[in-house]
Amino acid sequence: MTADEDTLQLYTLFKSLLKKSTELWKRRNGDLMPLSHFSMLYIIHSQGRQRVAELAEKLSVTPGAITGMSDKLITLGLVDRLRDETDRRVVFLSLTEQGKTLIDSMFASRLEIYSVIVKQLPEEDIEHLTRIFTQMIQFIDTEEERN
Repeated sequence: MTADEDTLQLYTLFKSLLKKSTELWKRRNGDLMPLSHFSMLYIIHSQGRQRVAELAEKLSVTPGAITGMSDKLITLGLVDRLRDETDRRVVFLSLTEQGKTLIDSMFASRLEIYSVIVKQLPEEDIEHLTRIFTQMIQFIDTEEERN
């Protein structure tokens, strides 16, 4: 295989893996909320309160999309909208206790999904994947620093 063919094959396989794991997650948790909402809650949970603009950038969506998602999550009692005390134009989103409990439960479910997959791999393959994923992340980080 040529380098381009290798790249295309790896890209296709990785994309398929992400799609299948997302579909599995949706089958298990889709009734609770869409994956995009889970992603938003997870960022707030792991990084603390977030400005709408920051969340939009991290999720690669518009601030308007964040507003729409946050409206739904506020209605469900999972997120609070807070205004900055010094600049009322700045809006922060933070998790409620109910939101923290739900995200902990959903994250455990997501780990369980990946655990089922990973447990089927030999230890040597897990070590190789860990090394390869780490290298790929480092390559991306280096590329981002150049730009």
